[in-house]
Amino acid sequence: MRHYYSVLDDKRISRHIKPVNMSFFKTPFVRMLPAQVLDVHATADAEFTDWLPLSTSQPLLSDPMKRIIELYNTQARFKQVYLVNRELSRQELYWIPSVPSVDGISEQTEFYAHDQTLKHLVLDSQKVKEHHFFRLSGVREPYFIVSLEAAESLLRRSLSGFQLQKLEIL
Repeated sequence: MRHYYSVLDDKRISRHIKPVNMSFFKTPFVRMLPAQVLDVHATADAEFTDWLPLSTSQPLLSDPMKRIIELYNTQARFKQVYLVNRELSRQELYWIPSVPSVDGISEQTEFYAHDQTLKHLVLDSQKVKEHHFFRLSGVREPYFIVSLEAAESLLRRSLSGFQLQKLEIL
């Protein structure tokens, strides 16, 4: 049986990067331009990590991370985003991903009754067996899931900005 992990923001990193305009993240992927510029405020010690969660629902991926994700999910689509910090004359290339959603929730998954957020996630092995990197559909929160193979590939390259949490699977 394949193992899966949830990709979580690494809270130990203080990135100190803030987008100037948050409306950028409200634009649907299909309406975004192929390449865009996003102005950011960043301190001199800001960490431009490989997994960059500038928005709670939409992380940005570094070029090395994007290349790995492309190998594991050929259906994923990406658009370029140049993060520009004018104060420090710094520019970094990132990618905004559009990753297919998979309804991989098993009947054993528990939700909180008051707001229907996840209480305990259990994946259905039959629903996710062919997938290596995907968004979890059918939940209110944004969940990005990777297979063990994809997770190992990300970790071998010492990519930063995320942590992996092993998920239960039936």
